[in-house]
Amino acid sequence: MLRPHILLFALGLFLAASPVLAQEAELEIPEAEEPLDPDDVRTALEDIIDGEDADPAEAISTGNPDIAIDALDIVLEPLTAGELEPEIAGWQALLRAAIEDLAAAEMELYRFNQQRARAAAQDAGISETDAEGDTVSPEKLALIDRISALREVRTARADRLRHVLDTQIARGGDPEDQEEVRAYIADVGGVRVDTQNLQTTMLTVQEWAGARDGGQRLLRNIGAVLLSTLGWYVLGWIIGLIVSRTFRRADLSSELLSRFLRKWIARIAGLLGFLFGLASIGVNMTPVLASIGAAGFILAFALQNTISNFANGILILFQRPFDAGDEIEAAGVTGIVEHVSLFSTHLSTAENRKVIIPNNMIWDDVVVNSTGTETRRLSIEIEVSADDHDLDEAEAKLEQIMNEHPDILPDPAPEATLTGVSAEAITFTCWPWVLTKDKDRMRRELVAQFGRELSVLKGVTKNR
Repeated sequence: MLRPHILLFALGLFLAASPVLAQEAELEIPEAEEPLDPDDVRTALEDIIDGEDADPAEAISTGNPDIAIDALDIVLEPLTAGELEPEIAGWQALLRAAIEDLAAAEMELYRFNQQRARAAAQDAGISETDAEGDTVSPEKLALIDRISALREVRTARADRLRHVLDTQIARGGDPEDQEEVRAYIADVGGVRVDTQNLQTTMLTVQEWAGARDGGQRLLRNIGAVLLSTLGWYVLGWIIGLIVSRTFRRADLSSELLSRFLRKWIARIAGLLGFLFGLASIGVNMTPVLASIGAAGFILAFALQNTISNFANGILILFQRPFDAGDEIEAAGVTGIVEHVSLFSTHLSTAENRKVIIPNNMIWDDVVVNSTGTETRRLSIEIEVSADDHDLDEAEAKLEQIMNEHPDILPDPAPEATLTGVSAEAITFTCWPWVLTKDKDRMRRELVAQFGRELSVLKGVTKNR
């Protein structure tokens, strides 16, 4: 049995909300229909909930065609998906009646234009085709104003029918059963203009642009979607910044991953904001999401190699084999990492060439990171003249130079190892440890200082 206090609460909400929400709508709707009687609502709700003497073919929400959407929600709240069928049929009938009135008014305007064009042609002695008859008259303005008001009525009823359809889907209805009704709503919308009469066309467009449910509604909808998208994008950017900084401070991510998080959290949030914006203006998101899912399924098969690059890009970002600014050797290329996108890694070579390598090749190849640690051991091969230096003297001098250089690390200690002797030269390989950031400068300085202090025949750096 129906609980009386629940019924009274729902009825009270409806009676309180109807005047306010109807005033907000501000639609010029004819007062031909009688307002929704509260006793009728009470009786209909009792019949539906109790299942006694209910008429399944009679709609209960169409007594007041200009009922506010929020009030309509209250009336529809007790109904199941099956019980909403009469409501759909009732609102479709109201929509059809509004469209019939609109079509009659548009036909009246068309005939009026034809009569004026014919009269103008007779007065001017020209053909009917050349005479537009576009003089603005009070009768024409009144017709255009009436058509504009009827369009608002049609739009309001289409909105309520669409809302009832969405409510049925939310309660388990089958979207396929609604395809015909939704196609009808989409087909009868829009603005019909008489392209043979320029004056009428301009007035119609002007009326539509200034109508609350015409141009103003379009601008409000566009503004709502843009505002939602921008707001969510900014929120995503802030969240991405917080997450990336938190990960960096906890040493849980590289610079590449931080950039990725900042950029893609903001982009995904912007996309969600766009979808929420569409939903907020009444767009049915079920086919939109279904289309996105179907497109993703098709693209996954068509772009398998690209998807593989995407997956490997994610692995590179999270596994962190290198970071932005590191010098790496991979896929036969040596260069400085600039950034990693979802599909490729961008390097800058010593010759200032930009090299883009697919992430598949990076992940499947051996990666040598020359700057992945804070210190590096240099390998410098020096050939000293055997005529000017003996072995012990040359070795001691090389070690002295390395030990006295302020930028060579004392631990591990530098070494000079004898690697070859001939009649003309004594060959040593020097192994100093330096900071990775100083490695290129130290190679140059050590080779130059060896040359100044000893009779060096040849100096070669054996690694980078």
